[in-house]
Amino acid sequence: MSDQDDLVRRSTELTAKASTVFQPRTPINTRDLFAGRWAELTEISDAVHQPGLHVAIFGERGVGKTSLSNVVSPTIWALDRVGLSEEQAEALPERLVLKAVANSSDTFSTIWVRLLAELRWPNPDTLTGGTVSTKTYFELPDLLGIDEVRRVLQRIPGSVFIIDEFDQARRVASKDFTELIKALSDLVIDCTIVLVGVSETIQNLVADHASIIRAVAQIGLKRMKPDELRMVLEKAERALKIQFTQDASNLIVHVSQGLPHYTHLIGLHSVRSAAGRLSLSEVTRDDVFEAMQKAVKQAEQTITEKHSKATHSSQKNALYRRVLLACAVSASKSHDALGYFNPSAVTEPLSKILARDVTIATFTNHLREFCEEKRGLILERDGEPWGYRYRFRDPLLVPFVFMDGVDAGLTTGRGLVEMLSS
Repeated sequence: MSDQDDLVRRSTELTAKASTVFQPRTPINTRDLFAGRWAELTEISDAVHQPGLHVAIFGERGVGKTSLSNVVSPTIWALDRVGLSEEQAEALPERLVLKAVANSSDTFSTIWVRLLAELRWPNPDTLTGGTVSTKTYFELPDLLGIDEVRRVLQRIPGSVFIIDEFDQARRVASKDFTELIKALSDLVIDCTIVLVGVSETIQNLVADHASIIRAVAQIGLKRMKPDELRMVLEKAERALKIQFTQDASNLIVHVSQGLPHYTHLIGLHSVRSAAGRLSLSEVTRDDVFEAMQKAVKQAEQTITEKHSKATHSSQKNALYRRVLLACAVSASKSHDALGYFNPSAVTEPLSKILARDVTIATFTNHLREFCEEKRGLILERDGEPWGYRYRFRDPLLVPFVFMDGVDAGLTTGRGLVEMLSS
């Protein structure tokens, strides 16, 4: 085999292996590939080791809540064994950690049926006093009221139950879970319930949260910090034996806007771009530019549709796409904790995009329309008419708008970095 053939072979292997490290479509499920969030994982572990304490993980879409819940089990396994000898670690029983994903038709009972479906007890006493020898009694919905579930959990000490996308379940399920958590806490039963869902605050996730506030560790998952996103790239570098240049790393972190999904998406295509030009040692900023263009074409359909509805116009010189890009830049630079930006912040980036000076009057109507149904309600508005402020309803749209802006030639990758850094 010639050197060139060997290089092509290794390039093909790198292209394939990149998808095992960067996983934009699937939540991360192994601790080795999961980066950042150590403080949150430690907080969950602390709750598991305190009988009567439970966990609520909440935050905006795309910040990595499901990925965090996926690594709870291996993290607890490792922390349970800290300081033990190898012999002691092997002898320590593994905790039972079960997970279910809720949907819009779920009730309290259906969620617990799925969580407990795999458990079988040798000739157990049923909750009504009889016995069941061959059937899993947890499959019977009429046995899964609050008291029945509490009694079952009492018999599985140290267990952890994770309910992902909890916000999708029926509201009545939330009330029942509140009652269950209160009962488990009052009786100091050694099990942990972890509720995970899209929500800005715990009160929007858990009904009657005030009654269990002391029994729940609240983990509001924020967007990842730049250093945490760089950890994603550093883990990929070690796994793939390839290096991101500082410019490439900085650009990926800037465009990701704290959302690990985009770090994985752009990182994946950046490595494949480098492999495509037979570079097995370095990913450059040009690779990232090419990756952004590919990522736009592979973006989730819902994101693409929202962007298309917001920017479509029959007029050739319409500014919707450019104004939206300027809004995305303004949102990314906002210091507001909830992502709001003021109209005045849009003038500078829009002036750079249009290569001419603009005033707020240039895009006032665009901001108004972005908050209306005909433009897909892509922005939401808060405040009084003389002091409106705006933010994106879907945080995943901001990085997409960046990638689309570069792909459509509204700005260059370097121009985008300059606007974000100024």
